[in-house]
Amino acid sequence: MEGMAEPVEAQEALPAGEEGTREGVGEERREKRPPHPPHQAVLFLPGVLREGLFHAERLPRGVPVALGGKALKDPQGEAGEGVFALWPRTDEGGRILSLQVASRLREPYEGPQAVVQGVLLYADRERLVLLILPKGGEGFKVGLKRARGFAARLEPKKAYRVEGRLGGPYLLAERAWPLGKYLQAKKEGQPLPPPIQGRENPYLEPEKGRAKREEGGEEAPPAKEPPRPSPAPSGGKAIPEKGREKPSQPPKGRKPLPRRDPVRVWRAPEEPPDPAPPDLGRPRPWARGS
Repeated sequence: MEGMAEPVEAQEALPAGEEGTREGVGEERREKRPPHPPHQAVLFLPGVLREGLFHAERLPRGVPVALGGKALKDPQGEAGEGVFALWPRTDEGGRILSLQVASRLREPYEGPQAVVQGVLLYADRERLVLLILPKGGEGFKVGLKRARGFAARLEPKKAYRVEGRLGGPYLLAERAWPLGKYLQAKKEGQPLPPPIQGRENPYLEPEKGRAKREEGGEEAPPAKEPPRPSPAPSGGKAIPEKGREKPSQPPKGRKPLPRRDPVRVWRAPEEPPDPAPPDLGRPRPWARGS
């Protein structure tokens, strides 16, 4: 979308049917009008609008197309050949279910491109699901497949502007911006913030504890001093530190474990071997030849 002006539907923030309130109204009436969120879905596609029917070569077969926005109010004024702004409705997988032809662009345009603004409800490596509130219509969900190479992680339930293209029956997401930063840069005439594309998302906050590990900010634990032998008593040898028994103390911050007595199992005592010889009480054997 760089180098091309936003369509009228994307610039205006007034719900349909209230165009007459822009001029000739007091400040009080303007303040009472509820603010309209800027989220909407727009798909730019070259085609032809004649006699209330829209035809485009890249439009998937069987997708119903209806008129909306300026094309519905003034079909003769928007008729002709050119690039049209359409509002897509998709299923959760990203396949286009229906389209509404909104208006025909008055400026030259090269190549079809999808521009979606909305609140991100779900994000993974396969698809994005955004909540869209088109002007003067009910909120609906748009599912976008991630184009090949776009694997940057996005945060769910945050507002993004997602750009992409129409690939067969799918809307493909190629890059994105945080919606607030994008609209602020457009409003102030500043250069656009860096996009989220590929695997890079410059707007993600580092996880807790991760930045310290990467910077090496964690202090190494102090080295333990080698044990010193205790001084020898008068007339004796030094007692090594190993032989001394230290009172067992639980580490700081932990409660001492309850004392448990070892379980004693009773066993029958083993019978001692009989010390008496086996021929006790028997007469002595006769000598040979007797």
